[in-house]
Amino acid sequence: MSLIATALFKNFQAAGFIGTWLQTAVINFPMAIGWQIFLCGPAVRFLFRTIFRKDN
Repeated sequence: MSLIATALFKNFQAAGFIGTWLQTAVINFPMAIGWQIFLCGPAVRFLFRTIFRKDN
C-alpha cells in the first residue's frame, strides 16, 4: 500500500523513489502493526471462527 501511495502522492524526484518509499513504509509501520494486532486481526479471526465452525 505504501508503494502505491508513494507513487501517487509523494514528491520523490529529489530523494529518489526507493528512499522515499522506505521512509513512507517506516513511518506507516507503527499504525499498521497496531491496526493488525488490535482491530483487524481479532475481527478476521472471529469472522472465520464463526463462518467455518466445526460441528462435532
